[in-house]
Order: sequence, then structure tokens, then C-alpha cells
Amino acid sequence: MKRYTREQLLFFLKKLEKELMRTPRIVDLDKAEGLPSSTTYMKRFGSWNDALKEAELGINSKKEYSRDELVQNMILLSKELGHAPSSKDFKGRKWAGSVSTYRKVFGSLSSALKEAGLEKHGAKSLASFVKKK
Repeated sequence: MKRYTREQLLFFLKKLEKELMRTPRIVDLDKAEGLPSSTTYMKRFGSWNDALKEAELGINSKKEYSRDELVQNMILLSKELGHAPSSKDFKGRKWAGSVSTYRKVFGSLSSALKEAGLEKHGAKSLASFVKKK
């Protein structure tokens, strides 16, 4: 696994922006050959938008969630799924917020699950939670 410096990562973002003639999206980066993955950017900068900001590029979209909104979204998602959500369950569900948002606000996805009264993949805890409500 190659380790990129912050400067290299920012250079690649700016280069991609020039090629696309617009701010790159996560899907653009992941489709591009020979560039680091979007996961690398999110791990290094905390979120995709934070990487774009540091590269002095415009952000594509931004939704500010309160801590309570994130907890409620997680509970709704867990009810929809029938189990506590894992990171892959947030893909394609923009209404729920991104995993990086949960990590930024709560420190980790596990901490967010705990605050929502859910345990990771804990069907038993979800069943008891649903009965309480």
C-alpha cells in the first residue's frame, strides 16, 4: 500500500479538478486510474469535504446535521434494515448522513451506535429497542 503525503493528495485533487473543469466528486476520484482512493482522502483529512476545502476547491454539497438528527437518522436506518447499521449500510442513503459525518461528530461509528442505543449488528438490542418505543 502506497503512502501519500498531504501535499501529494492535494496535488491529485487539484489536477483532477482541472481535468474535469469542476470540483471532483468521490465517484470521479474512484473512477480515475492511478489516483489514491476516496477512502485515503477521508482517512487523512477526516471527510471528503475537508479534503476539498484544504485543496481550496468548492465543496459539492454540504448538510449540517445536529447530534440529535444523526441519532434519529441512525435509529430510522436501523428500523429500515432490521439491524444496527454498519458503514456499508449508509451508502446510497444520503438522508441518513455519511459514515464520515458520524465519525466526525461522535468519534467513531461505534460511539454513534452506542449513543443511539444500538449495538453493532445486535439484533437482540434492536428488538428490545423497538419494543420500548
